[in-house]
Amino acid sequence: MTSNDRSRAHHDVRTAWLLELLTAALDDLAHAERVITALADQTPDGFIAWGIAETEAAQARQSLIQAPSLKTATTSAVTDSTPTADALHDLAAKTSRDLVRAAELATDPADQMACLQAALH
Repeated sequence: MTSNDRSRAHHDVRTAWLLELLTAALDDLAHAERVITALADQTPDGFIAWGIAETEAAQARQSLIQAPSLKTATTSAVTDSTPTADALHDLAAKTSRDLVRAAELATDPADQMACLQAALH
């Protein structure tokens, strides 16, 4: 295997990992939006209590969609029957870590910006 072949293989692996992280983060953000909406529906004044969190999740997802490397992605269905604030916190922390990792892997500045903007939300 030549140096060029190894370099290309490394680039392909890096690109595949980036796409996997971006897709997982996009799925997690969509999931968080749906869970937050379900929580808001279940509690009195829920949209007052959960409105900011729902907006941040939506803005994070919209930021991430701007990543050029993220061509197509599908979101998974919500399976949580009893969403909790702790579960949302854990999901947000995981998604944030994934977005920072994705920004580190990205070679396109627009991908990096989309990931970091999404992580801010």
